[in-house]
Amino acid sequence: MESFSVSISPVDGRCRYWAKLVRANEHLPMPETVQGASDICGSYLQLGDEEIMPGDVLFEGEAMHHRRSRGWLYTVSSVTPAGALLVRNSKWSEFKSAMKSEGGFDPMLLRGSGDLAACVRFAHIARLGGLQNLRARTEAAAAELAVNAVIALKKKGNE
Repeated sequence: MESFSVSISPVDGRCRYWAKLVRANEHLPMPETVQGASDICGSYLQLGDEEIMPGDVLFEGEAMHHRRSRGWLYTVSSVTPAGALLVRNSKWSEFKSAMKSEGGFDPMLLRGSGDLAACVRFAHIARLGGLQNLRARTEAAAAELAVNAVIALKKKGNE
């Protein structure tokens, strides 16, 4: 079993920060029900090091400025059933577009707006084994399709 050590700490120690770890045996909410960090199961983690294993999902949120309201940066780290560490912290709309263009996903995963809903959506897909519901023959092929779809969307946006 592959595991990864992760540091639970903000980039800027002056900013507000939270982290939650959802273990593989714990339920993830549906994206449409997530309005804030309190809607994600699990307790808030203390600063320090944590070990994440296949099926575990680490959610982190950090304020973008320590005094002014400039939004939050959300990061999701997950270990796939194959033992790969996936980390994502931006371009949530591109990820959702890639899901829609490839098809094969439960439409319930597409519901819900906002960055935290997108984080939970990504966590569900990671738990499925790197986009297992795509019409691909293996988990590796499915993950490669998702990466290629995101790359294609980036290229298309730059043209």
